[in-house]
Amino acid sequence: MPNAGKPDWYVSHPIAETLLTAPPGCGKTEGIARWLRVLVERGELLPPRRALGLTFSNKAKANLRSRLRRELGPRWWRWATVTNFHGWAFHLHQHHCTSIGLDPLEIAPQRGWQATTTRAICREYECEEEELQRVLRSCKLGAYDDDTVIERLDDYGMGAALAYEQRIREAGRRDFNDLIRLGLLVLGEPRVVSLYRERFAVVVVDEVQDLSLAQFDLASPIAPGRTLWAGDAAQGIYGFAGAQPDLVVERIRGRDACEIELTASYRSSPPVLRAVSALSKALGGQDVRAASEDEWEGRGRLVSLRTKDARQEADWVAATVEDWMDEDPALSVGVIARAKGRRKWVDEEIQRRGLLAEIWDFPAHRPSIVELLVRHLPLVDPALDRGEAVEDLYLRCYVDIDDLDLDSQDELNEVFDTIGELVVEMSLADIVSGIRISSSPEDPVGPGLHLLNGHVGKGQQFDRVIIVGLEEAFLPHYRAMKSGRAEDLDAELAVLHVMASRAREQLVVATCELVPNWQGENRRRDPSRWFGLIEAEVDQVIDAR
Repeated sequence: MPNAGKPDWYVSHPIAETLLTAPPGCGKTEGIARWLRVLVERGELLPPRRALGLTFSNKAKANLRSRLRRELGPRWWRWATVTNFHGWAFHLHQHHCTSIGLDPLEIAPQRGWQATTTRAICREYECEEEELQRVLRSCKLGAYDDDTVIERLDDYGMGAALAYEQRIREAGRRDFNDLIRLGLLVLGEPRVVSLYRERFAVVVVDEVQDLSLAQFDLASPIAPGRTLWAGDAAQGIYGFAGAQPDLVVERIRGRDACEIELTASYRSSPPVLRAVSALSKALGGQDVRAASEDEWEGRGRLVSLRTKDARQEADWVAATVEDWMDEDPALSVGVIARAKGRRKWVDEEIQRRGLLAEIWDFPAHRPSIVELLVRHLPLVDPALDRGEAVEDLYLRCYVDIDDLDLDSQDELNEVFDTIGELVVEMSLADIVSGIRISSSPEDPVGPGLHLLNGHVGKGQQFDRVIIVGLEEAFLPHYRAMKSGRAEDLDAELAVLHVMASRAREQLVVATCELVPNWQGENRRRDPSRWFGLIEAEVDQVIDAR
């Protein structure tokens, strides 16, 4: 089948092996949901056969479910099962582990416990967490049994990695890497594969640029010739977590996939798309154009800002946001940095001016999780010290979550990772009261100001976006600069691409000459090597130095 880049590709597309490439805002997820609706209408997707939707993240999963609900109605689940890869691997293991001689997991992986154990091991062995995680992924992500994992870790020769594995096994636990390998072991059983090939008429895999080869292997046997793979290489920002987008796409093309390439954005104004396209092309991607330029007439702007120091930048950002919100309170405004530490001075100035803002550094926005925290907090013994109080609250919340609800367990663990860091400086009551709640987890961006970092904003959009911290060592991050590896620098550029493509109407990119270090001393910084790519496309340069 030839490349068919029409926006209404879903109207006539058959069930076939397909690679759908779509830059941000091009209607990828909407198109997938409409395609599944068309398959239902044509009678090609009928219960008990279903569609399996696999995504990389919880947010992507929630987004696809929301679109399916919109297209198929409240009973969308009659036609589709949607989960992320860890959830899929967990399902495979819990239902079919006896086929490979194992028992179901009594304790699902817990990020909080895993992070605490990892930090303890790194302190004992004086190693970097990032290096430990890299070794564990390398030795575990494959269809390896428990004995083989120990052999691989032993052969690698990193004492910390072997000690970590021994410790989690002594505790009767598994980690998230184990989930993937156990799922792969289960899929090594022909009877299991045959069962799911019969159950699922079609498989949709979203965000393929974030997948490792092991995750690809979790999806690929289920519906050969009947799988739609969707994503955009320019949005691949999880190389640090083992993603291998080039190899995954190579494998997909090796399955004789037809290709659909979307290029028209329904999200962003032409000025914003000039910046997005410049960054996309630097990543080897394509130009992205507005689906309808006429609708943006008189709107849309791309601005660069240069300031002397981070406090001058913070003052400009806060004053500008204040003016925007006075002009139109219905606006959604995102102020984004590569990491929350670089956003510190903006946050302080926002607070000093008394401006209301949703701070996305807290990982929870699902009302059910926040409700657990609020309900159980008054039951925590006030005589406990802060660390004991956090553990007590965690256990009270955890026992209220269903044993098989891996997504809720996962989100609760992420919340308590953050609470554990913040409780040193804040009371537990203040932390819980500050966690943002969204009435719609699938669409958490409401009117007002939002403060966030680059990774957590993926999949979201704001009317106006200000990106701060476009300096060397901040973006790209100093670790990527230190490694010097092209793939590490490309991953940093992809983060900037994701940040820029969050903007609908207006985008501001900012850089400072002087930024304080961890000791609070001003250090001279060079503009990010990619600042010029965007500044060459701007409508306005503001030099406030």
